[in-house]
Amino acid sequence: MTYSKPTPGKRQLLKPDAEPGFSISVQPCRPTSRGFIEIKDADPRTPPRIVTNALSTDYDVDQMRKAALFIRRFSQTPTMQALIVREIAPGPSCQGEDALLQDARERAGTLFHPVSTCRMGADPAQSVVNARLQVHGLQGLRVVDASVFPMVTSGNTNAPTLMLAERAADWILAAAQGR
Repeated sequence: MTYSKPTPGKRQLLKPDAEPGFSISVQPCRPTSRGFIEIKDADPRTPPRIVTNALSTDYDVDQMRKAALFIRRFSQTPTMQALIVREIAPGPSCQGEDALLQDARERAGTLFHPVSTCRMGADPAQSVVNARLQVHGLQGLRVVDASVFPMVTSGNTNAPTLMLAERAADWILAAAQGR
């Protein structure tokens, strides 16, 4: 299946394309670019400002450039050419390292896996929660999701988040029972 990115400002759902197809993509496992999330105003209903800062380091740019060139070479192998009817995106007119990098900047996304915005750690100046997911300086408040990961995982965030939730459930139940 191929799909188009969601429309900005709308509910974030992927839109499958009508025709059959497949996608070849890459995901750097250890990006060095760091974004941030911040509160816009005092109204809790106002969505936060999220800035991903994707491809903001030379290392990440170099990795993406190499990955884009690899995909282009891979898709031009005889085996892949036997499967590809036509390239939709970035398209045959997108040629050269600079053009492929620009396409990556325009079309890349987080794929709903941002992490580490409420990083776990011992130092309240460098982290939001402690090792038991308790918010530093507040009683009775924990954060239990991928935002507490101290670093970006090198795979899908689903399994580590489930593990984290299972562990947190044990801590929360133990605290409720006075243990």
